[in-house]
Amino acid sequence: MTKITIAYAPDVNFIPLTLASMASVLKNARKNDEIEFVIMYANLEDKYLQTFDNLRAIKDYSLRKIKIDEKIFDGFPCPNWVTTETWFRCLLADLLPDEDIALYLDCDTMVRGSLHELFKIELGDNLVGVIEDVSESKQKAKGIALDDNFYFNSGVMLINLKAWRKTDFFGRLKDIVMTDNRISNDQDALNKASDGAKYRLAPKYDYMQVWWRKNTSEYDEKYAAEYAKAEANPVIVHFTGKKPNHPACRNSFAPEFKEYAALVPAFDMLQKEIGIKEAGKGREKLPLWKRLFWIETSGDRKRKYVTLIGITFKIKL
Repeated sequence: MTKITIAYAPDVNFIPLTLASMASVLKNARKNDEIEFVIMYANLEDKYLQTFDNLRAIKDYSLRKIKIDEKIFDGFPCPNWVTTETWFRCLLADLLPDEDIALYLDCDTMVRGSLHELFKIELGDNLVGVIEDVSESKQKAKGIALDDNFYFNSGVMLINLKAWRKTDFFGRLKDIVMTDNRISNDQDALNKASDGAKYRLAPKYDYMQVWWRKNTSEYDEKYAAEYAKAEANPVIVHFTGKKPNHPACRNSFAPEFKEYAALVPAFDMLQKEIGIKEAGKGREKLPLWKRLFWIETSGDRKRKYVTLIGITFKIKL
């Protein structure tokens, strides 16, 4: 039996996509795969939270629903193409103290096979198992000064929770966010906090079909060959760009997504009620007083952050 723990962090707009992704996991799991889903959320109504319990006709699973206080991420950058919830995965080591490994999936993913082989991978001392971003990865790595020159896409992360706890990963990440002005989003922060401790997964585990630019990747020759091979039979498809429930999506795997969506009770009704979201909601700007003068103590009480006229200083206690 393989224990497979998968975490999502949807806002209300991405509930239909999340449910279809969960359905794809369950439909393609082996009989003896033990599936656990973790739903991290901030502001979901009970009627929407209930929908995550409604997929057991496909395969049984366990479920944790964890409410997150968004104030934890005050001051964290959040551009308008992502949601505040994307930061929630950074807390997984503390949210799942009984687990040593978990898979984080963006809501716009589709799983096409059992994940037991992925969960067999030994990460060693590496913090994450990840796939290089399909575009501008070298430019992004340079932009945030990565020593390993490896900028990954954070929509699929096999997370070494044990190593995260050992290294106080969230404390490290928060230090970076608060003091490094080059960090513009959660993906930057995760890459920087994991610098030098990344396990490179095969592209089949985060296949990003960039159909709007003729599916051209920017990988080196070896990785590009793996990417081309993955196209025939990826394990995890990541719908970057237009989402598969959007009529303008021309990803070749979009028709397959509809098969999994059909397994979700009342999917069409739910999607009609919620609507189709093209981009994240971003977050409200910090109030002026916090940008001018703000003092905050880290959760572990070991650091204090002092913001003065938009510049944040870190003080060890």
